[in-house]
Amino acid sequence: MLTSATSLPAIAQNAESETETEIEEVIVTGSLIRGTPVDQALPVEVFNAAELLETGSPSALEFAKTLTAGGPITGEAYYFGGSGNTGNVSFNLRGIGSDKTLTLFNGRRTPQNSSIFPSTVTSRVEILKDGAAVTYGADATGGVVNFITDNSYEGFELGSSYKGGFDSDGDWNVNAKAGWNIESSNILVAAEWDHRSRLQTKERDFASLPYGVNPAPWSGLTNLAGYVPRAGLPAEPGFTANSEWGSPLGLVSDFTQESCEAVGGVYVNAYTCNYNYIPYYNIVEDNDIFRLFGQFTTDVSDSLEFYARTAWSRVHTPEAYGSPSQPVVRGPAQTSGLTYQLYVPANNPYVAEFAQRTGWADNPLYGLTQGYTPITYRAFAHGGNDTFAQDGLHSTPNSHDNRYWHVSTGFTGELNNGIGWDFAVTYNQVDLRSTAPDIMGARMQEALYGFGGPDCEANDLNPDRLGTQNPAMAGVGDCMYWNPFASNFASQPEFGLANPSYDPNGANPQALREWVFNDRYGETTDWNVTVDLVFSGDTGIELGGGSIAWGGGFQFRDSQNRETNPDPIYNGQTPCFWPDQRPLDTDDPEYLGCTPDGPGPFFFFGTDEPDSTSQKQESAFVEFNLPVLDNFFMAVAARHERFSGDLDATVYKVSGKYELTDNLSFRGSYGTNYQAPGAGVNPGEVNVGVNSYTIAGGDWRGATTVTATGIEPETATVWGTGAIWQSQGFDASHDFQLIIDYFDIETEDELGLLASANTIADSVFSIAPSGSGSVPTDRTALADCSHPLINRITFNGGACEQGVTTANDFSSITTEYGNGPGQHTAGFDVQANYSFPAFAGDIRLGLTLTKVETFEFSETVLDGYQLDPGDERLGTLNFATVAQSAPEWRANLNVNYGFGDHNLRFVLGYIDGVKDERYYNDDGSINEASLVPSGVQPGTSSPFEASYYGVDPGAWVAGDLHWVWDHEWASFTASIVNITDEEPPASRQEFGYDPRIGNPLGRTFEVGIRKSF
Repeated sequence: MLTSATSLPAIAQNAESETETEIEEVIVTGSLIRGTPVDQALPVEVFNAAELLETGSPSALEFAKTLTAGGPITGEAYYFGGSGNTGNVSFNLRGIGSDKTLTLFNGRRTPQNSSIFPSTVTSRVEILKDGAAVTYGADATGGVVNFITDNSYEGFELGSSYKGGFDSDGDWNVNAKAGWNIESSNILVAAEWDHRSRLQTKERDFASLPYGVNPAPWSGLTNLAGYVPRAGLPAEPGFTANSEWGSPLGLVSDFTQESCEAVGGVYVNAYTCNYNYIPYYNIVEDNDIFRLFGQFTTDVSDSLEFYARTAWSRVHTPEAYGSPSQPVVRGPAQTSGLTYQLYVPANNPYVAEFAQRTGWADNPLYGLTQGYTPITYRAFAHGGNDTFAQDGLHSTPNSHDNRYWHVSTGFTGELNNGIGWDFAVTYNQVDLRSTAPDIMGARMQEALYGFGGPDCEANDLNPDRLGTQNPAMAGVGDCMYWNPFASNFASQPEFGLANPSYDPNGANPQALREWVFNDRYGETTDWNVTVDLVFSGDTGIELGGGSIAWGGGFQFRDSQNRETNPDPIYNGQTPCFWPDQRPLDTDDPEYLGCTPDGPGPFFFFGTDEPDSTSQKQESAFVEFNLPVLDNFFMAVAARHERFSGDLDATVYKVSGKYELTDNLSFRGSYGTNYQAPGAGVNPGEVNVGVNSYTIAGGDWRGATTVTATGIEPETATVWGTGAIWQSQGFDASHDFQLIIDYFDIETEDELGLLASANTIADSVFSIAPSGSGSVPTDRTALADCSHPLINRITFNGGACEQGVTTANDFSSITTEYGNGPGQHTAGFDVQANYSFPAFAGDIRLGLTLTKVETFEFSETVLDGYQLDPGDERLGTLNFATVAQSAPEWRANLNVNYGFGDHNLRFVLGYIDGVKDERYYNDDGSINEASLVPSGVQPGTSSPFEASYYGVDPGAWVAGDLHWVWDHEWASFTASIVNITDEEPPASRQEFGYDPRIGNPLGRTFEVGIRKSF
């Protein structure tokens, strides 16, 4: 946890060494005009290299999580928030979204991932906590984070650090840098390697809780299923389960309560044995970040400087483990939804054991049974999946290999008339390469028929039915059968729980398991070129406090986005499960079950049709600094920007500072901001994905997003005011500083979902079942079949039936991306520093605090229907907005003692707890019904009681201790992070905590060394 090394104006200095630094002379992020002083009217925090060293040289993830002005951030190995975000840290100033925080590298635009910047050459980090679209263009509504490198380093340095003590192999960093000053030139090169080691969820109690405490990581869609025996297949298949598969003859459960519980499951009903998928995940994944950096600066003449910088980074997560396989949320059947999607013919050789074990073989209707359809299905669940697993794990991993380039070059000079100029060309490229395996539904159905395997060849004798129909060749030669039943796995491998239903002859072969999966490999490349030309100078017009200064210029940016997915199964060339299908309306005479959205061939994930999009932006901007009086300074600025698609925006900003006395000054700013649709936004595009639905017990089901046409830039108004006090303290040798700033940000027409899939589901399934006082979240809530958004719900097998259809009966929801609801947040920042000599050194006390007063969302409207009138979300988890939690208070307190070659720092961090709004009624009372997990307690027939885990958790409070010894031979560091071994606050999410806020490692010990030559 950190506090800033320098608040504005800067007074807190590091004992002896900091007296020679140039913190007070830096150019502050947020102005076009050269020489703008550090104590300008804008709220900027500066963290210098010495301060970062004193706080244990935090990683980008650790640094971002501790900013009091920040919000929830990515970077942890949180599969459910996107496993591709592992190691990819994006700042989220003011908590309004990382897309509204602009990241700069030496003042130039860079990719959002701050993990790519080499810490060993970073001289300072400047954080502008104010809207900055006027200065930098789009994407800066929440503020700007600017990483600035050293331009004068000379020497050679090696460094390394290690963090351990938390049930893994630990994390480490190795770095090196070298710099040469050659006459008026400087060359700086650096290389770094960061490694994080895997930490399994079962190593943390809060991630391994019983179902009755935290049901979030449990699913009812498993491989222990309920099967419907069916009579003969209809001559011509229809579009309902019965007309496609035949008349139902009963219900057969592939498990008993005892066999379900034997493998760690929770018995819910005859067709649902909930399973805990979280033991197969990891809280921290093996992750490597490699960085290379090179910089050349030179004075071409007394009035001309040239620079060139390049940074390359690779963020590599070879395995990001998830569920053993994903559930069926759509399938190869002609009927829609997630139920009855597969058919097991009676000639499947594994049926006999199933029928005998379950007792169906003794039923009088057994002789009429020609096949079985699972109600729901997941190929791998309770028994894990070793098909692609490594290192003794038992699940199916994704992989991510992300690479980043940043190249910037330019000239800075001064004309003979004193006008300064800055010309720069900046190139950024991001290459994302990933896999996310899923099962192909048609291949699974073929294997159930007996035509599975990579080398199976058989003629189809009935082209009127989907799939290969040739009973004589089923299971013959290279053709294999799939065993879908409980007899196919030996145990729950994570905990060694034996499966009493296992048949050694029932295991599915490795080759067959591999064949049903597809890697879903894809590449995405984003690149942009930005050209900046800025002039600044003095107008010669005198005001009471001096001459008016001006700055202005032009910016051009060309952005491209390209997707490359070579596999025709994944890249949209296979829009349906079967080759005979085409995406058609359901009333088309040639419709065979493939809907117009072209859902693709996979059970869970969608396809990704490669596309290439581009966007051009050009802008002109101007700024004036007005020294109205000796003690009153103002700045005014405006910017006009045009984008591809005949879009444009004009924004302005006014700021000022008034020095009332030598000790007290006031500052304020008011401006407008904007954000344009990115190059990857493609109107009309349909993306088929998944979502966790609270109303369906947290089940992950389908979610389709359609990108709207006619999208406009979002806009925002940002204003703030503050007071600055600086003086001596209780003694002339003491320094005291206090800054209080008020901020207010209001956005309109935000680019995003018009309504989340969860919000739609909660609105449609809003009727409490008979006997329930409030709407439950255990899949039993009834649908309002007359709801205006009912057509956005894909139901299992057909239409909605009032009083019958529940939240258990839908498979997917369709929403829209475009100009959606806005946000309004406001609050206070407080920064206080007090320093004084003590004993043989100096003591510095620091406090950084943010108090949010409001965090409102405007109304949510979709298809003309108001889903939400808008509400206050301060102090809540905000789960529907991807858990953008909004704590009311965030603070860091530090006590620093520097003496001789040593420095000790204690830091206490605080983040307020947030309520989980999913489990509260509109009147603020707790919805008891939503807290009762479905099913019965193990070994009994008793239902579960309400669990309040994570509903109203406490605050995150943790203290760290850091020591630095700057010995003449080398610099040594040691830290104890989270001294008291605090667990992160409880959250009713899959990992049991909120990865965007808390730290899952517990107490850690860190040591480091830096040696200069």
